[in-house]
Amino acid sequence: MTKELFALLCAAFVALLALLVWLGLRSRRRRQGDIDAPQGWIDAVPSLVVDALYVATTRAGDPYDRVFAHGLGFRGRTRLAIDAHGVQLLADRRELRIPATSIRSVERATWTIDRVVEPGGIIVIGHRLGADVDTYLRVIGDDAPAFEALSRLAPDTTATTTVEGTPA
Repeated sequence: MTKELFALLCAAFVALLALLVWLGLRSRRRRQGDIDAPQGWIDAVPSLVVDALYVATTRAGDPYDRVFAHGLGFRGRTRLAIDAHGVQLLADRRELRIPATSIRSVERATWTIDRVVEPGGIIVIGHRLGADVDTYLRVIGDDAPAFEALSRLAPDTTATTTVEGTPA
């Protein structure tokens, strides 16, 4: 086998892998068609603004099933703005709002699909986007004020337990 033929086979293999990844992501987005696009920002005066890391949005109760629909599949830095009527995130290229009426719960977690931290180091906002989803955030610095403010928005938050059910 010549060097040219080997290089051609390697390039074809890489192109095939890229095509399979693209087809897989496209198929996953289609399977997540029941998930609505998040709302955009509104003009609201926040009671608290903190820097955070947007970790992931997953289907509710399944921290391994990352939501890729509507650009929610990518981690990044965010500004978390909490007001009396909801939460707003300014993620890398995306502004989104979670209205207080769609929030189901606010809990703490230790892990999700690709992130493990100290016990209770991730805040999980359970909410509805057509389907029930969980949004995972890691506040930079002290997260107690953000967790408390988010807990006031949720109707059935249990502030003393984590998603895994262990004491916080």
